[in-house]
Amino acid sequence: MDELLSKCWLIKNAFHIDVHAVDEQFQTILHISDDSEPLILVEARKQMYVDLQKALEQADNRSFCLYTDSFQLSYMAVPVHKNEQFQGMVLVGPFLNERVTDQFIWKVIKDNQLESTWLKPLDKFYKSLAYLGQTPLATGEVLVNLLVNPRLETQFITTKNRRNDYPVELQPQDYDQNGLEVKLRYEAEKKFLHFIEAGDKENAMKALIDFTGDFSYRVPGNPLRAKKNLSFSSNTMNRLAAARGGVEPQYLHMISEKFALKIESAVTMAELDTLNFNMVEEYCDAVKDFSVKGYSSVIKKALMYINLHFQEPINVQMIATDLGFNRIYLAKKFKKEVQMSMIDYIQKKRIKEAMFLLDQGLLSITDIGIQVGFSGYNYFCKIFKEVTGMTATEYKGSR
Repeated sequence: MDELLSKCWLIKNAFHIDVHAVDEQFQTILHISDDSEPLILVEARKQMYVDLQKALEQADNRSFCLYTDSFQLSYMAVPVHKNEQFQGMVLVGPFLNERVTDQFIWKVIKDNQLESTWLKPLDKFYKSLAYLGQTPLATGEVLVNLLVNPRLETQFITTKNRRNDYPVELQPQDYDQNGLEVKLRYEAEKKFLHFIEAGDKENAMKALIDFTGDFSYRVPGNPLRAKKNLSFSSNTMNRLAAARGGVEPQYLHMISEKFALKIESAVTMAELDTLNFNMVEEYCDAVKDFSVKGYSSVIKKALMYINLHFQEPINVQMIATDLGFNRIYLAKKFKKEVQMSMIDYIQKKRIKEAMFLLDQGLLSITDIGIQVGFSGYNYFCKIFKEVTGMTATEYKGSR
């Protein structure tokens, strides 16, 4: 028992994943957890024990089982034997094999028929979990070897840094290689920021992988802080690139502030990876959807106002009053530069947002109409068909 306990603590400390050992009657032997798991997930796990035991009780001690439940939470189970008899299992999890996004959480809620009020608590819990990505099988091999073999007591030794006594000379080929890596990185950075400036989300995502590097050495002993610092820098560079793409400072400030707060509150490396991808998406979308480059200062202000407030019950008079312009002057100037009336622009903006929400499949048509700024279902459906050539129901059915 003492050896099992020490091995389970080793797993917990090494992988930052909860460990639960049960006997053949599913009685808890030990449970090492942060106890932050919502009760609904604990209840959903009960059937999993039965399925895992069926898979493992006839297996030998070299085996492990990988299990993913309807909440997309993954677990690994390793059998415990005594005198070649099945005595129970060690359960390691939950962890994630997929990055957490808003769409991911909404799918979990939908698949498990939960209320939308679960969005925030589930999002917070999932972002606290370890992300193993494509490595769970390799992790499983480590767990089997650790649990099956006797644990060895380790001894920690230290050595002094002798760089001052024996200086290492930098070889010319090392310098050339380092210089080449730096050059390639900055070329990748230049290409990446160009795609942000152009609002090219697909190519920006591809370039992000080449652009991203490991800078954990900058904060020794704290890789999370090093990655946060790099994420803050990326947020700044993305904002400047989007500004060159024509997005107004007011809107960019909102995006930048939002991600700065999320970066600082992140608790895992996986969460920061997700935030970096989300940043690219949002800045590219801003360039694509909110660029006001090439317009006069008057129309830039009007466009930005609409882009920020189109979900509210706004009209031409309200916009003109809030911006300090004459209504007739603003309406004529807007139509001349944008090639459509302000009302048409607002309606198209609302319908575009409605199409995005319909693609997500999370809200009813009535709720979407209200959310994008329409006062009633019938009026929303009328404008939707005028703009898209089909009804909202037809569009939803075509996705």
